[in-house]
Amino acid sequence: MASGPSEMILLSAGLIVAALVSGLLLQTWDDMDDVIDDRGKHGMEDVRTRGSLVSDPMNISWDNANHNATIYIQNSGDTFLDKSSVGVFLNGTSMTVTAADPSTYWLPGKTEKFTIKDSAESLTFTGSNDVFLTFSVSSDSTEYSGSHTVTKEVRILGG
Repeated sequence: MASGPSEMILLSAGLIVAALVSGLLLQTWDDMDDVIDDRGKHGMEDVRTRGSLVSDPMNISWDNANHNATIYIQNSGDTFLDKSSVGVFLNGTSMTVTAADPSTYWLPGKTEKFTIKDSAESLTFTGSNDVFLTFSVSSDSTEYSGSHTVTKEVRILGG
């Protein structure tokens, strides 16, 4: 038969351990809840961030003298986009992108004109050339930034 004081000590130790474990589990659950909430908000901003090429993809004129072309992209999402963060690859080559309108705000539904330039001057097109154009846009959100990338086959007309 066990004595009363030793049972009380064991009971107290068991309660302390249980309290510590439950506190740790609650803190871990709270941290996981925060991470899931953040991912949900970030994912929602990704869904709201969209861009669409509105230039005729079968008729993009390339200026061999200046190594550039003009494209039009529409903000087809539900959030403001950041024009300064637009990135473009043409035929696997990174392009320098310049917006015609210097303002930073790009409203949903608005189409913007961009000049894409091959700074390395390595691209030259003659005649009709089917290549891939990839562009990415990012939202202008301060908390959770969304992004969207599009790859399209386009016809570059060089001359």
